[in-house]
This record gives sequence, C-alpha cells and structure tokens, in this order.
Amino acid sequence: MRLLSINEVDDVSHYLFDSHIAEYNDFLKIANKFYDLNISKTFLLLHRKTNELLAYMTFSADSIKLTNEEKELHDISKVPYASIPALKVGKLAVNKEVSDEVKRKGYGLFMLDMARAFAFDMNEMGIACRFITVDADIEYEPNTPKFYQKNGFIENLSNKRKNAKHTISMRKDIFENE
Repeated sequence: MRLLSINEVDDVSHYLFDSHIAEYNDFLKIANKFYDLNISKTFLLLHRKTNELLAYMTFSADSIKLTNEEKELHDISKVPYASIPALKVGKLAVNKEVSDEVKRKGYGLFMLDMARAFAFDMNEMGIACRFITVDADIEYEPNTPKFYQKNGFIENLSNKRKNAKHTISMRKDIFENE
C-alpha cells in the first residue's frame, strides 16, 4: 500500500471510487481546492500492485473542550486550558468497489493507524497534539460510531449536541493503548 497526499496525484478522477455514500464520493472532486486553501489535507491509500484507490482521509487542526471528568479519564485534570489540541479526521472513506484481490483488508483501521502516526509526527515537529477527533457520521451510516469505538474512540461529552442528527463527536487519546 502507498499513502499519498492528494497533491501528489495528477488527477484523482482517474481512480474509481465508490464508498456507497455520494457525499464522500463527491468530496474527492473538490479535495484539491481544500488542500490548496489549507482547509484540509487529503491523503489517498493506493494498492501497490493493482493501483486501486482503497481509501482516503482528510486532516485538519482541531481542539476539543473536555469536562473535568473527561480530563480525569485521560490523566490531564491539572491542565488549566479549556481546549486541548487535536488532529481532526474530517473524512474517512473506504472504497466498496475494489477488485476481489484487495477486498476486506482492514483499510479503515489502517487509515486510523496512519492518523495516529501523523499525530505523533506533529508532536515530534513541536506542534502539540493529544487527541484524534472525528465527527462520526450517523446520517448515512448509523454503525459508524461502533467502528470508531472498536478502535479506541469515545464520545465527547462536552461536545454532545442535543438532537444531533448527523454526527457524533468522538476522540481518541493518542497516548492510550487500545
């Protein structure tokens, strides 16, 4: 597998991609614009042998507010700041229409592992990052929060919105093992 920044690919439309969710498929058509504007950075996961686009994810800077109880859970109760730095996974989509050779290989989990590696890299570069955040999409796929929970994410209580219909705010402490 190869992980490439979208700006390293001449034309992403040459790749067949179908996540079975139109919004996620259509995002790839405009991802370069957001990349150039420094709004979000998109990374593509390509299969080395078949050159199929397996998955993609976008990153942007984020911060989250935690309740005192949430801070205690992560052993940061003495941190006096209201907001804690994070890396946001804005979109994560897996191609559902790939060849039999590359089907069901855990690409979503691999992408989350890459997000965690990026967060550690940020810390190494001198940019503080404690969490990975995501707004788990429940509008199109109600089981999305279960995928993130299985991979160590928990719901952000302080970001919980009444009557949230589209997403659930979740986080993962990059220093906690699963």
